[in-house]
Amino acid sequence: MSEAGSYCSRKWLNPDRHPSTGSIVAYHGDSPWDRDGKPEVMTILEISDCHNKVRLHRSEKDTLVEFIEKMQTLSNEIDSFIIYLKGVKA
Repeated sequence: MSEAGSYCSRKWLNPDRHPSTGSIVAYHGDSPWDRDGKPEVMTILEISDCHNKVRLHRSEKDTLVEFIEKMQTLSNEIDSFIIYLKGVKA
């Protein structure tokens, strides 16, 4: 295990009774690939449904702070959209 520690979470986004799939996976830890004899650390956030998948993958050019900022921007936009949709009259 790398010094970075590890985190792995997998969640279904739809209830069990729902016919569509949807999930979110978050992972930070050693990958199965080596770099210079040491395990490469991999950081991903993946959101999927029955038709599409989005994977944010921290590249070697991204610092951890930059990747966190990217996810924070995504989280803020999702929160704003939720607030808007709750105000929409059905």
